[in-house]
Order: sequence, then structure tokens, then C-alpha cells
Amino acid sequence: MGLGKLNVFVSQLDDGCKIDSRTWFVTIYDCDGRVLEWCGRRYAVIPARCGHLEVEVPPGCYTLLAVWSFGTTPAGTIFGNHFTDHAVAQVCCDQTTCVTLYTPSAHRCGILFDVALRVLEQRREGGPPPEVVQRAREGIREVLNFLPRPARPLELGHLDELLGALEKPPPEREPRREDRSDP
Repeated sequence: MGLGKLNVFVSQLDDGCKIDSRTWFVTIYDCDGRVLEWCGRRYAVIPARCGHLEVEVPPGCYTLLAVWSFGTTPAGTIFGNHFTDHAVAQVCCDQTTCVTLYTPSAHRCGILFDVALRVLEQRREGGPPPEVVQRAREGIREVLNFLPRPARPLELGHLDELLGALEKPPPEREPRREDRSDP
């Protein structure tokens, strides 16, 4: 038994099917959400040139995230997100695990944060005062008017359906065969 390899790829902005060509910085977190530290190495902000990193790690479950520097923004590019979504990877002994970190657009992140605030707004206890949440939502919606729309619909293509799932109770679970009293 031995180490496992993580092959990490970072997608182009809002396109999970293409790998970005810039240098990203990948951080690997352990199960407790701390930066992985093992054998005298800290697995934080590791350069992933051309959107790719291959690194050996001990077997385990990890969460990964990447960021790119504000200093590497291509000329003329003012919109974007400098953070990828997180990914969870299970690394096994003597095996390679491939992970693609998705880079959402700022517009997509804004819409999804507005949804999170909408849920907060509907809560009746705890959390920020409703007027603070409402001001934040208005500000986000105003900023979104100036950002390019996402290239791919993904969850935004059926957001109403997803929001409907938030508003209704979960379906009743049908009992499994072994839970039933009848043979």
C-alpha cells in the first residue's frame, strides 16, 4: 500500500468542460476543514500551472479549492470569480483520483447568494433583521445588472423548480422492505 495521487484540473470560467490556461493556486483540506499538513508539507496555495496540478497525498478524504491571483487577470477582463467551487475527493492507496474544480461566474454566485438571502428573509427567528436582508438583496440584484450572464444554464436553467423544492416539505419516505411488518 502506498500514497495516492490527486490530479486536479480547474475549469475555465463558467465552463466545466474546458480547462483554464492560467495558473491557479490549489489548497487541499482534511476532513476537519484544516489545510492538509503531512510529512513536513503544508498543502496550501500550490501552483497549478495551466489549470492542472498532480500531487501525491496519503489515502483519505479531502476537500479542494482553488483561487487565482488578482495580479493575473487577463487584460480587459474585469468580471469573474477568483474562487472555484469546492470538490470532495476520496484518495485511495496506489490510485490516481481526478478532480475538476468548477469556476462559477460572479453572476451565478450572485444569483445563488440572493437565493440564500431569500431563505433567510423567510425565517421568522434568528439571523439578520429582515430590512438588512432586503437591502442586501436589492444591492445584489442591482450589481447583477452589470455582470455578464453565465455561459451555461446549469442550476439557473431550472431555478424556479429548485426554489419550489425549497418551499415544499420533503416527500414521505416509503418504508424499505426490511422496515415493513408484513413478510
